[in-house]
Amino acid sequence: MILKTLLDVIDILESSDPVERIRRRLEGRVKYDEVTVEGVPFIKALYEGGGRRVEILGRLGAIQTGEKGLVSDADGAVISLTTLLELLNLREKGIELKLDVSFATNLSTTAKLIPHSPFKFMVPPVGLDEALKVEVDPQATTVLSIDSTKGNRLAKYDDFALTHVIKDGYILKLSDEVLDIYNRVTEHEVYMVPLTSGDLTPLDVNVYHISTLISPWLYTSAPVVGLATVSPRPIPGYETGVMNLNMLEHASRFCLEFLKYMEKGGSVYNEEELRELERRFGPSNLVRRV
Repeated sequence: MILKTLLDVIDILESSDPVERIRRRLEGRVKYDEVTVEGVPFIKALYEGGGRRVEILGRLGAIQTGEKGLVSDADGAVISLTTLLELLNLREKGIELKLDVSFATNLSTTAKLIPHSPFKFMVPPVGLDEALKVEVDPQATTVLSIDSTKGNRLAKYDDFALTHVIKDGYILKLSDEVLDIYNRVTEHEVYMVPLTSGDLTPLDVNVYHISTLISPWLYTSAPVVGLATVSPRPIPGYETGVMNLNMLEHASRFCLEFLKYMEKGGSVYNEEELRELERRFGPSNLVRRV
């Protein structure tokens, strides 16, 4: 039951040594690795089911900041690890996903704050670009990027929201099949994150960014879909006591159903639309960093 798994993950991440506790849960059950860059612990795992590879990427600055409890910014780690542990639980019940799924997130307990309105962004102490170099799986054919996006005045909903697809500098319509999954899981209309051209640029470009949600596209040629945890009112990433269990359960269940869809050969966008845009207008002027 994914709610039980979610509560288990929250309990682990709230502990004094979450890296050790996650290590004990994963070692021997899945291909697992830890990468530490300038003191920031990154957790990476590969669920090997065969077939093409999809990445579930939990983006965040930190899970804790010295306060008492998980901060709002921890959502990416919570959802990605809940999805991973639920896949392993299902495998032990004899339910195998015929898909390779890579997972990456960080479990830092400190973060940098950088200017942003209405609240400062939290980014890992190692910096956004260095974090993305570790996090983004170059072998993934699709990336689902998860990030807390509550500190804004645009995406104000009472459940998680999705972005359209980012591919090679273009914003492409998210497939109807993925929207159907969202409808089934949440039992309400689709909530979308409004993106601007500025959101596709690196953070060092001095324009508004709603979050770092879709920044992984800068380091992959794979299509990137953003999954944002949001809130009806702006909330800073460094606040505690603001975890929405209903939204986190919905988002984790969506990730699992999304993987089942990808296992069946599903696509997140229409390749013909990208080809038409490139034929008429050429490659996007927004280029990747790799």
